[in-house]
Amino acid sequence: MARHIQNGNLDYLFVGAGASATLLLMRMEQHGLLNGKNILILDPDDKLNNDKTYCFWTDQNDQLALGCAHLISHQWEKVRVNQNHQESLLPQKYFHISSLDLYNELRRIVQKYDIMRLQRSVIDAQAIENGVKVFTGHENWISTLVFDSRPSKYLAAKEDEVHLLQSFIGYIINTNNPISENDCADLMDFNVSQLDATQFMYVLPLGEGKTLVELTRFGAKALTQEQADPILDDYILKRFGAYKLLNTETGCIPMSTAQISNDTIPGLISIGSRAGAIKPSTGYAFKNMFNQASYIANCLANKQSIIQKKKARRFKFYDRILLLILSRKPYLGKPIFQALFNKNEIKMVLKFLDEKTTLFQDIKIFSSLPILPFLSAAAQIVALKTKRLLAPFALMLIAFFLWVVFKNVPSMFSWIQFPLFIGGMFLIGIPHGAVDHLLEKNDSSFRLNRNFVLKYVGLAFLNFVLWLLLPKLALLFFLVYSAWHFGETDLKEWKPQIINHVKIILWGSFILGIILLGHVNETNAILGNMQSIIIPISSNNAQLLSLILVTFGLIWAVLERRWQMLHTIIVLLICMELPLITAFGLYFIGQHSYNGWSHLKQGMNENNQSLFLKALPFTAGALIMFVGMALLMKNDILHYNKNWISIFFVFISCISFPHIIAMNNFYRKNSLQ
Repeated sequence: MARHIQNGNLDYLFVGAGASATLLLMRMEQHGLLNGKNILILDPDDKLNNDKTYCFWTDQNDQLALGCAHLISHQWEKVRVNQNHQESLLPQKYFHISSLDLYNELRRIVQKYDIMRLQRSVIDAQAIENGVKVFTGHENWISTLVFDSRPSKYLAAKEDEVHLLQSFIGYIINTNNPISENDCADLMDFNVSQLDATQFMYVLPLGEGKTLVELTRFGAKALTQEQADPILDDYILKRFGAYKLLNTETGCIPMSTAQISNDTIPGLISIGSRAGAIKPSTGYAFKNMFNQASYIANCLANKQSIIQKKKARRFKFYDRILLLILSRKPYLGKPIFQALFNKNEIKMVLKFLDEKTTLFQDIKIFSSLPILPFLSAAAQIVALKTKRLLAPFALMLIAFFLWVVFKNVPSMFSWIQFPLFIGGMFLIGIPHGAVDHLLEKNDSSFRLNRNFVLKYVGLAFLNFVLWLLLPKLALLFFLVYSAWHFGETDLKEWKPQIINHVKIILWGSFILGIILLGHVNETNAILGNMQSIIIPISSNNAQLLSLILVTFGLIWAVLERRWQMLHTIIVLLICMELPLITAFGLYFIGQHSYNGWSHLKQGMNENNQSLFLKALPFTAGALIMFVGMALLMKNDILHYNKNWISIFFVFISCISFPHIIAMNNFYRKNSLQ
């Protein structure tokens, strides 16, 4: 153990010592990747109890069955549902592994390879030049690679997404009348009370008179011991008679279609449920964890990049439909699962759950189920997704409408432009930054305090002083943090596969570049009034550069496969033919502020009205600050020649700086990654 401490940096650091970490270490051992390596495992639990049961089905000669053969404690050739007729799984079997056997396997590997193991919780991790730095409450560690298996962090579920729980409480019992069919496992028995959820029994004969009888619930709320005990007791007495309780196991697995939020840190690799191993509609994860481990170990052995694999979109859609039904009409769970197993060969059902069926086989399976609930749920999902498209589509229509009016009726356009801009600013532009006092504690009931006001106003005032003393530096500073903020908010909304600092600043720079270069004459007029840097480029060349940025933006959108990026670039392209203030307003209000406002509602669980009322004091304060700044500038303090647009942009830059800091903290706390 001393070798690891004295040797400095670690080769591998495992955050978590559960099934996914153990399976990965097993696969790495088979590739010879543990010899002579400095390895550390951090987990707050000592893993001495048999707290879980892992079950999976696979071919008995499959790599999974062979690789875990020494861990498998029980296996069944037959299964059944609802105590109906038994069905053979051969050449597959249904396998059982106890968590304690996995934990003991981990201890064997730890001892064999002199791996350091500490009972620690990880607080944070960050990228550094030579790896990843992991922070605990006791010490910090640096490792070339970090494998993170902490529980999943889910983004707040949107309207078309569902977050349920699979909770279970199981009794391991001895009975006077042991099960005679020790080669048959009961996967689902719905002959129990449903309690406004979807509930069923697992019955697994463990040999030597022992049986695992487990009550499982799919529902919004986790099963409690008080709810489970009478159901388990009644079921066991009716089916097996008198029994002796040997042990109890409990657990809760997330069943969510919401996106998993992971830290996009080079060298930090999510594994297990944190990497999406849990199938949302069933809760099964062991097979996926083994496949993840095999893939990662193979990549390490061959010095290849480790890339998170995506599942087929149609199976994600199936999961979403089923969970939506179970969340809104839980009483339909029982007839749906009964029809699934009664009307299809169990081998085909398991193949479907493994996501290995063809589209034709999927259609055949769905045709055996109660079709109306699935059609209704699918229609709801499509409607909710379409609803999310309305705002971006409306923004494009508004941009096109203003372009037509500007080109054909410029006198009318002048009457439309400023009321729309001012109204938008005070309806959403300023309010989306006027709840920053709530973000500090991430609490929508948090009351405004003097320290926060002083700090917030102080940062804005320091920015104002910078404009007074060094306007050129103030402008550069404003452009940099605006580009960051625009990029961060847009990418948090669109959730591309990878979000990093380079992408954030690059996208924000694209936005500012297209807007400013596309209106270079107006931009330079404002900059001239602000005594700041003038963009040294002709109008024609600036237009050309702006079009080049548009082209690259379109290519980037196609590569990311994000229609929202494509939509934004098209809107900005239309905006190049509109005045600067309108172009800026359409993006800043219609996209940036709207998305930021949506994130605040989502992260703080508020509606439009309540959030707007909570923003009202700061919105009024911002108006007072703007009037005060305008009065100062009216006396020509900044030599702006009383140019209101220039005054407005200085004002925006001053209040934006503390707002951007608050929003960045909000995104990190709420895992809106």
